This record gives sequence, structure tokens and C-alpha cells, in this order.
Amino acid sequence: MLDDFPLKQLIHVHRDFPRKGYNTRDLSRLLSEPRALQTITDTFAHRYVDAPLTHLVALKGRGTMFAAVLAYRLNLPLILIRDLGEEPGEVLHERAPSSSGDRTLEMRQGLLDESSCVLLFDDLLSSGASLIAATTLIRRQQARVHEVATLIDLPDHGGSQRLQAMDVSTYALMAFEGD
Repeated sequence: MLDDFPLKQLIHVHRDFPRKGYNTRDLSRLLSEPRALQTITDTFAHRYVDAPLTHLVALKGRGTMFAAVLAYRLNLPLILIRDLGEEPGEVLHERAPSSSGDRTLEMRQGLLDESSCVLLFDDLLSSGASLIAATTLIRRQQARVHEVATLIDLPDHGGSQRLQAMDVSTYALMAFEGD
């Protein structure tokens, strides 16, 4: 459970960044305030400490730092899903179509198998395109996604519903309606 620490107040929205019509949520203060990082990590750790997880998989980006701390706390291996061309070796690819521009994700092959139970982590859930592509990459290796965990959900963008339609549970620490 989140305590009274005001996480939402630490998140600043940069309107029309990086381009007009697009808003970026700045998570910098969540990392620069030790109590915020502790609250975030403790909340996620409490939720997943008894879950049958074998791996934490994170999309490379702003959430990676939170994912690394959480993987450490849960004593889980951390696997990154990256953008096309960033991962060496044998990889699997999956396209993530989006209104803001398609993205192709890749994941190292052979790090997961049918015995793997994954917590999939990202900083923000909006349309869900990247997390749907990540789920597909995980499932292509016969692994199971226990849940998608994010710091922020933008429920008006429909990503949670899209993932739930794929039989993937979602959990977010905070939701921002109307964005």
C-alpha cells in the first residue's frame, strides 16, 4: 500500500514535448527524492514478494532504474527489452504500432523458457503498444507473464484494457485520468 508520501506531486508534465500534442511525464524527482524511491520500491516489493516470479523483464527506458532496484529487492534476474538494433546476439523482434510512430522491440532469445514466470515492468502504461509487443516476445519463448507493473497508468488511453483483453493483469502505483 502506498503511504501518505505524495508521489503524484513529484511528477511534472511537460506539455508539447518532444513535439506538439505529446505530453511527457518527468519522473526525475522520483529518483532524486530518496523517500520516493523507497516508497515505490517497498510498494512493489510488498506486492510481489510471495509471487511465483522467476524473472523481472523491463522495457529499456525511464523505468529501467526502478526495475533494477526492484529486481535486486526481489532477488530476481533482470532482462531488458530494447529497441531494434540495441541487443547483440540471437534476438526476437516484435513491432509495436503506435499513433506516435511505430517501434520495433527486441529481446535476447533463450533467457526465458516454459518454466519462466515474468513480472513485466515499465514506467508508464498509455496505449499499451510497447507492453503488448513485450508480452508477445515473452510468450514466444513459452514464458508466462504474471503481471504488468507500471509506475503510472493513463487509463483514458486504453492500454490496461488492451492488456487485460490478452489475459494479462496490470498494476500501477498511480493513475492520471484525463491525460
